[in-house]
Amino acid sequence: MDLVASLSNQDFVLKTQRQISKDFNQHGFEFEPQFDTQCYEIGNLRVAVQEMLLEVMEKQPSKWMPLMYTIDIPEKQYLKFVSDRTVDWIIDFTFLVIKREAQKVFFRESFK
Repeated sequence: MDLVASLSNQDFVLKTQRQISKDFNQHGFEFEPQFDTQCYEIGNLRVAVQEMLLEVMEKQPSKWMPLMYTIDIPEKQYLKFVSDRTVDWIIDFTFLVIKREAQKVFFRESFK
């Protein structure tokens, strides 16, 4: 089983959503209640995570780097996205966050 294939499994996606929720909650950001209980389609998941990332950046930018540390996004990688100065950098970055959170779930599932 690989990570890409796992993202088509609803149970895996829901576990990934819960991991995302857990990491954001540690820094005081909460998703809608159904985020932890209903499997989102990947497009809806991207929108929810992207909106939350933008909320962190706009409302509490001081929590951004601690959140990136919790998610395990290297600072160099984050800075690369920001410095690219493309309009859509947040879309690509959101997928990076989702992928990293999915990797955590994948490794936990693979090695238990």
